[in-house]
Amino acid sequence: MNRYHFKQLVLLFRGTLISGLLFSVTFAEPIVVKSVRGAAQIQKANSQSNRWRALQKGTPIKPGDTVRTGNNARLELKLDDGSRVVMGSRSRVTVAESAPSRIFSLAVGRVKAFIKKLQPQSKFEIRTPLAAAAVRGTVFEMGYDEKESSGFLEVSRGVVALTQGDQGLDVRAGERMGFAKDIPLGNTPSRSSRGSGTSSRAEERQSLRREVGLGMTKEMVMAAAADEIRRAEYQEGKTITDVNGNRVRLEEYIIRRPTDEIARGKEDQAFKLVVLNERANRFDYFYYLGIFNQELDDDLSIALNDVRGKLNLKPTYYLESYEMGQSNTIDNIRDVSEGGHLVKVVYDGTTYTLSSEDDPSVTRTVAADEVLQSDTGVYHKVYDPVGDRFTTITDAQFQAGGGQAAVYDGRNDTFRPLGAGDTYWRTAYNEYSHKLWGPGYDIVKQSYQPGSGVSTVLARHLDAVPGPTDATFFAVSETPAGDNLLHNRLTIFYSDEKETVETVNTYILSDEGTLASQDAFAGLTTGTGFKNELLKWNYQQIIEASEFEGRKIDLVVEPKILIKSGLIP
Repeated sequence: MNRYHFKQLVLLFRGTLISGLLFSVTFAEPIVVKSVRGAAQIQKANSQSNRWRALQKGTPIKPGDTVRTGNNARLELKLDDGSRVVMGSRSRVTVAESAPSRIFSLAVGRVKAFIKKLQPQSKFEIRTPLAAAAVRGTVFEMGYDEKESSGFLEVSRGVVALTQGDQGLDVRAGERMGFAKDIPLGNTPSRSSRGSGTSSRAEERQSLRREVGLGMTKEMVMAAAADEIRRAEYQEGKTITDVNGNRVRLEEYIIRRPTDEIARGKEDQAFKLVVLNERANRFDYFYYLGIFNQELDDDLSIALNDVRGKLNLKPTYYLESYEMGQSNTIDNIRDVSEGGHLVKVVYDGTTYTLSSEDDPSVTRTVAADEVLQSDTGVYHKVYDPVGDRFTTITDAQFQAGGGQAAVYDGRNDTFRPLGAGDTYWRTAYNEYSHKLWGPGYDIVKQSYQPGSGVSTVLARHLDAVPGPTDATFFAVSETPAGDNLLHNRLTIFYSDEKETVETVNTYILSDEGTLASQDAFAGLTTGTGFKNELLKWNYQQIIEASEFEGRKIDLVVEPKILIKSGLIP
């Protein structure tokens, strides 16, 4: 199989997992502004004039400070333990305490909190004028309407204690509880995915989340997918036999304007790919939500075609951020990249010159090949500007053409290595994180952020650094079924306390579960020929991790939807 296309499939599912670095971020200030979209302001606690000032990324938020957002705005606050608080539009929040406990007063609007496990001496609360929500590590959203003197609490994961006056109750994952003035807690309209015994099935269905996301049961995913699929611009489905001989029913769709929290305020720039896998004894699902740099064209494929970069033609679209989720309804993997920007790569035959499209003064030169001498022979450290990674190969592999970056030349509908004089544009991200969470674990395994003095990441391994709490790791790639069969196994060994391991098995297989061979794609040099062959095959990825305790995430995708939508150009 053409390396370029194999990467198209692999990267779409694993994002930057293969070559990512590791990190989590700490700040000197307990609470800082992580990102701002639209109008957001702060009123400092010590302000004599009560003046509102514009908020910027990195601004510390101290006890007594009040922040607010305007129409279609979104403000994200990052806490020094890695937790996050996201404010929606037309919201106003005052920070009552910032450390060790985190207490926010929501006067109006809505906030969503992503809380990591708290230290024993600390607590996290969001208070409204009527009710308060207290948690110890979960994801929830709370809203308050000051005109109606009412609000709601919706829990995505874990359990949240909701109190109103001297009344209290627990709200669990998948439940939404309302509260209102002069109405006893629990008597306002509430909705539960588990059924309350009093609400109708129609009400229960309405209570389920409208977006496919992580931390959901199969029933929640299916209900949310039923809502999303009505807006699908691309949709495919079929039943195949997977590599282990199990029958699996695939449902796939792509929508625009997803209503997920991460896309709020930029819905017109966003798309979402969802894949559902149902077997007799298990359910797995996957989603990829991307936010482009500008509003999408009526023809969605124009933007999707730009996702993987362009050769000798500057793309119109690039991703500012993406979120990718994979789950078996118990174990969850979440990959997020932010700070997306275009990197221009110019090749002169021996070196690549990388520069930022936003700021051309930010440049870096990278040697295409660095010869390494050792006692065991001659090796080459080769830079792949398409995948943005370095690979060390033997001299024999190098002389045979190994390590060359292969790209799709859209003007000639062919695949070829980069040549002297070529210019290639791709997207790079300033921040990335790869997280696992499920029963008894919640950990960022890999991450990166700009290194000291770096404003824009051009080459990830040169400009970015792992987070200070990340474990180091190394990865081993194998072909367990032999070099001719398209089965790759990537094993990542982490040097953390428990010496954890992640294993990703990737297969290209037929509808009957037979592995594809390299020969099936031999001689295919055009995009058209390759896509015609690829339509005969499917992609399967099985992910195992030490934290999963024997469980796995097992996903199968047919590439037709990727080809039809333009994600595979």
